[in-house]
This record gives sequence, C-alpha cells and structure tokens, in this order.
Amino acid sequence: MPHHRSRPHRRSSRWLAVLAAVAISLAAPLPILTSDVAAAEATDPLQAAVETYLAKNSGVTLGDCPTVGDVGSRCATIAVPKDWQNPGKGDLQVAIAYLRSDDPNAQLLTTNPGGPGVAGRYLTEQLSWTKPQVAQQYDLLGFDPRGYGASTRVRCLTTTAKYNKLPKVADRRVRNKATHKVEVAEAKLFGEACGGDPNARYINTQQTVWDLDFLRQLMAQYAGKTYDQLNYVGYSYGTWLGAWYADTFPSRVGKFILDSNMDWTSSMYANQTLDPKAFQRRRDKMLFPYLARHHSEFGLGKSASAVKKKYEATRKKLAAQAKKDLKKGKTPAIGPEDLDYTVSAYIELDSGFEPAGAVIEAAVYLAKHPSSSKARKTVAKRVKGPMTGAPFSVQRSAKAVSGSAQKDISVGLAGAIVRCNDNVNSSNLTALLKRADADAKKYPFLGYLNTIPQCAYWKYKPQTRTIDLAGVSNKILMFQGEGDPATAYEGARTAHRRTAGTTVLVSVDNEGQHGLYIDGPSKCVDSLGDKFLFTAWKPTTDSTCTTGPLPFEKKVYPLAGPVSGASSTVKTAVKAKNSAVKAVRAEVAKRALS
Repeated sequence: MPHHRSRPHRRSSRWLAVLAAVAISLAAPLPILTSDVAAAEATDPLQAAVETYLAKNSGVTLGDCPTVGDVGSRCATIAVPKDWQNPGKGDLQVAIAYLRSDDPNAQLLTTNPGGPGVAGRYLTEQLSWTKPQVAQQYDLLGFDPRGYGASTRVRCLTTTAKYNKLPKVADRRVRNKATHKVEVAEAKLFGEACGGDPNARYINTQQTVWDLDFLRQLMAQYAGKTYDQLNYVGYSYGTWLGAWYADTFPSRVGKFILDSNMDWTSSMYANQTLDPKAFQRRRDKMLFPYLARHHSEFGLGKSASAVKKKYEATRKKLAAQAKKDLKKGKTPAIGPEDLDYTVSAYIELDSGFEPAGAVIEAAVYLAKHPSSSKARKTVAKRVKGPMTGAPFSVQRSAKAVSGSAQKDISVGLAGAIVRCNDNVNSSNLTALLKRADADAKKYPFLGYLNTIPQCAYWKYKPQTRTIDLAGVSNKILMFQGEGDPATAYEGARTAHRRTAGTTVLVSVDNEGQHGLYIDGPSKCVDSLGDKFLFTAWKPTTDSTCTTGPLPFEKKVYPLAGPVSGASSTVKTAVKAKNSAVKAVRAEVAKRALS
C-alpha cells in the first residue's frame, strides 16, 4: 500500500456506524391507562378505528428499552391496524420510545431521521443530548416507522436460483443493450421480491401518518394530558412524512422543522430525477476542490480538474478489472459503481469529505496493483457504500435465508417499498431507459442510476396524496443547503414556492451537508431552529444563513450554486458533539436514502 502521511484525524469507520444502541432506566414498567378518548377532529373518518386501538393498547406497558446505555426513555410495542381504512385486515407492530418532561405543560415532540427505511425510535431523545431544552420543554416520542427497525419489518426475499440468474455488467455507465438487460432483470426481480412480503402493500407514508397521529392520542391518554398538536423535526424523507402529516391533519401542526427537504409537492420519481445533478454538483464543485486543496494529504491532484481526471482514470481501470473478474466468474473486489456509490454516500456529510478522499486514494492504488491482496482487503474495509442496485454491492449484501433456498436482499431495497406505494410509477421501460441513457451522459457521476426502478414492476395500487398544506395555520420552517446532494436545493425551492403561504425557507449558502439542524455546520441554522422550537418566535420571511468551513479548513469556499448570500465569517471548523445524531445521519447516507 502507499505510504500514508500522519492522519490522526482519520475516522472513516465512525461515519459508517449504525445508530448507537441505547438503554433505558430500570424503573418498573408503567401501564398505558384507559381513559376518555382524546378529542379528534369531527371530520376524521378514522376515529372509530382510533378508539378501537386505544382500547386495544390499554394493557400495553412502557418499560425498559432493549438497548445499552443510559438515556431515560421508556419503550413499548404498539398494535396498529395494517390498514387504517380497513382495520379488520389484522395488525402490525410499531416500536416507540417515550420520555416525559418534568414540565407538566410540555407538549409532544417527535422526529424522523429519513429514509424511508431508517429506524428512529431513539432519535428524539438523542437530539436532547446536544439540546437539553428539547427534553426540558417537550415530552419526547420516538418511533420506528411501520415496516422497519423494531417495528413489524418487511423483507425482500427471492429464490437463490432467480438471484443467481441475474445478468451482470462491469459498468452500467456504459449504456448499451447489455446494460439495459441487467437493469430490466434487476428491477423485475427486486419488485417481485419486495412486493412478495404480505405486509408490503401496507407500508406507505399515509398509513405511517395515521400511525403517528394515533400515537399522539395514545401518548396523551397515557400521560393524562391533551396533546392538541404535534411538534416535529424531520430530516430528508422525514420532510416528506412531515408534509404528508401536515396536509392530512392541518389543525394539529404545532412547530414543524423540515430539514433537507425533498420536493414533497411532487412525486417520488420527480425527486429522483433531481439526484444526478445534485450529486454531480457536490462532487465536482465541492469535494474535488477540497481534495485539491489537500493534495499533500491525498495526492490526487493540485486542482479540481486534476482530481477529476485521476478519479475517472481510476474508475476506468476498475471497470476493466471488473470485466476480467466477471469473465472468470468472480465478484469484483471493487467495481466502478462501488467507487461511485461509496463516494456519494460519504459526501452527504461534510465530515465525509476526508474519508471519501481516503477511499479514492485507496482505489487509485488498487487500480495500479489489482493483484495485491493487501490492497483489496484495505479497499474492502473502506468501501461501505449504499446497498442499492449496484450488482456487486447487492451480491455482497445478500444473505442466504437459513433452512431455505432463498436470499434476503432487503438491505437498501426495502426502503423502496414506501416509494412504490406512495405514488403512481411508470412502467414505460423504453422511456425510463432513455432517461437513464441521457442522464448518464449529462451527469456521469450517478446519472446512470436514473434507470428502471423496482416500482415499475409494483403490483399494488399506490396511496397518493397531493400536498398543498391548505388549512395549516402555523408556519413550517424549512432548512436547505444549496449543495445538498441527496435532496436537491431546486426541489426544496419548488416545494416552498408551492406552499409559500405556509412555509418559510432558510437557505444555507455555500453548504452541501445533508442534515443541518442540531449539531450541523451552520451556527445560524442552529440559532434559528432553537429560537423557533424553544421560544414564542414565529418565522415570517425567507432568509439566508452562512455556514462554517469544511473539516480541517479555516474559511468557507464559495459554491457557484443556486444561492447567493453573504460569505461566512466563521474562522474555524464547527466540530459537532452529538455522536448519536452523526450516526443517524451516517446511516441514512450509507444506505443512499433520501
């Protein structure tokens, strides 16, 4: 391996840690008491089902959480109907964590870290580790959405025979008939595998919205309080979920922060079409200049163009080696798509720039020494990219199901179930492939991802919703970085423009991190978020925030992007303290979820 300069700050594994397990105090379990049903809007057609399930959960206890650590929440598993509109179809389980404030007047706050598919049961309390006011001023509710985490889980299972028959190509950036054949076969198999779970049709945002409002009423019954409104902090897909909740229950919207926004006024596919441009911008205009400024550390080039040239040359060599490996029947140690996916996962966080450079550096060495077992092992440890449709990463993540001729390919795929169920999806394969071909040419970093989704083979009718936030009286606060790769600034701006009477947009100039509020790079964002959550202040006008430098830098370098504001005056890097929040963000990034 190449000689490495002193790197006391290299912490690649830290950013790929899954959500840290936490334990709860050892107080005796407390029953959820039966009392009068919480008041609901007279127009709510689901209230009869709510009353039934409030009674059904009356014997459930809140007890110790099955984790390690010392946080204080109490946990339970709550029964909800598979289908709130048809509760006779059976139940699902939703795992929750609840922490009551000492303030008897505290209202309820919950969160969602994104995905879809990321568990968030402990996130609400973990935010209070950095912001003690959260636990002082609010009763905290965390939950794993239906289908994921400790709630009833969905799985994507297929037979080993079908899985092994999937065709493979070395690089799907190369757009030809062989590539198209792979993409069609994968989409069909993945759609069948994920759609084959008997609960798959019930895992969607609208059902989760109804779960969430039911939990609001259940916790009010438990606490003997009236939670007239819900307060909410949602990141990434959590903005989609939050907007759907606000649109469904406009009078129950308290203080809502939507951070790193999808365009929740459009379809899931419309959001996907924005990804190639956003990721290309983040890599070419932020990552590559950063690596060039730190040439002495990474040795990848003294200019952004030189780094890009090195990256593309390395990628080409990896593709050639992958082609040789496939001809021999071997799974490549790292293919060109693995490099792209791994880098894309890291750069969703500012803290990921340094490990992204380390991955590229390792890939450069491997491309030069493909027979080096040491190089392969080193790269394998660093390549922890998202488990999406990439043929090699899916192969490495698929697990044999014990005692059967099946493979579990849920990792990175199960989250798409929500996407498929939320919106109508195109099955026009010709048009989808044509778009992928065009995007691969225009945005070569990840443009080839805009191909046939498994949703093209989805057999369930979607539960669509058009979001306009009509009837929401409280202002919703949106935070958005101009260089965010996973949720493009353009999408957030569209959602805001369509709901301008209800939303207030705070744009963060020269910033690309996905996930900004609480322990983020912008002190301005933290200040505004705190003011909104913890005081009577109500935002009225859009504004622009500055941000802090990238790791190990002393100034902010401008991004020629869609936001133009004052340059930051922060002189030192903002070092976050809440490792749990970092871990949640890293988990979302690792799995390439919105």
